[in-house]
Amino acid sequence: MEKELLHKYFRGDTNPNEEKQIMDWADASPENYRAYLKERKIWNAILVNYKQAESQPVAHFSKHSFNLWKAVSIAASIALLFSLSWMLLNPSSRESKGHQAVLVPAGQRVQLVLEDGTKVWLNSNSSFSYPTAFGSKTREVELNGEGYFEVARNEQKPFIVKTKKYDIKVLGTTFNVYAYDHEASTFEASLLHGSVDVLSRENQNNHIILKTKEKVSEVNGLLQKVAIDNLDRFRWKDGLICLDDVPFEILMKKFSIYYDITIKIENPKVLDYRCTGKFRQSDGIGYALRVIQKDLDFQFIRDDETNTITIK
Repeated sequence: MEKELLHKYFRGDTNPNEEKQIMDWADASPENYRAYLKERKIWNAILVNYKQAESQPVAHFSKHSFNLWKAVSIAASIALLFSLSWMLLNPSSRESKGHQAVLVPAGQRVQLVLEDGTKVWLNSNSSFSYPTAFGSKTREVELNGEGYFEVARNEQKPFIVKTKKYDIKVLGTTFNVYAYDHEASTFEASLLHGSVDVLSRENQNNHIILKTKEKVSEVNGLLQKVAIDNLDRFRWKDGLICLDDVPFEILMKKFSIYYDITIKIENPKVLDYRCTGKFRQSDGIGYALRVIQKDLDFQFIRDDETNTITIK
């Protein structure tokens, strides 16, 4: 594998085909996987040193500080994975009963491979914690945000994703969970393949079993399931924000979460607009809003000091 392509992947600049090429290569043999982790370890060290050398106290953030801030955010997201890489390079450390935590900065996404082989993708502004070694009876992880899981099958050890209000229990399957703590009433679990059991943490009688291409969400405090009508929604793990007739106000709330920015709507006419289309998350919120402006008459003002966008 060419190092230039790996470095491009570590920077978050690869396209879905390149990401698949790298993952297929890393999964092809233990030697490839060790080579991948070794290169990532070197990359992490370079970024951590860069961060230490460049991060100096400043009185305030401005437009000119944006590039450095973005670089540090990317460095932070990768540096948080450093301990995972070290653990995989040092098998003896797996005996530890400690936990790892990953925090994903705004506008970024992260992919992990857990010690049982389960693959996890984490969306912007998500936090995820997991043990360095799973117990003998269950595999339990905690999520605050959005995660996409491809769970390695193990009928003797169920895989359980714990969120603020609900647990998702599986044996081996592919599913997506949307559960940000600050949006307590907005919970959704979507099953792409297999079977999952979604249970309320407060009321064990409030639970639903999902089959392939079904999703469940909370409605008035109760779980309700429907069929999944569009799989593009889950392409966020490939860096795409896919929209299908989404109301403007809901879209702005999603942008607010993904890019960690406050959005104020002062133009009531935009509330009737519904958006269908695709954006690359890495293009940023400014680009997305300019694309929507081609179809909708509005202006927006960005204030970097207050981290606010006003729609006029």
